[in-house]
Amino acid sequence: MSKKINADLMHADRRIIARKVLAGEISEKELQALFKKLPDVAENAEEVTVVCGDK
Repeated sequence: MSKKINADLMHADRRIIARKVLAGEISEKELQALFKKLPDVAENAEEVTVVCGDK
């Protein structure tokens, strides 16, 4: 995988990534390697409670 594809995919929408996998531009193995490079930002998450009103 080239560095350009790597950088592009870090900010790509999942539909674009799926299209690139289907077109053979990136393999599943390369995609998994990219996922392993992503930082863990779980500590930035906030819990949200959603209350649905009665209709």
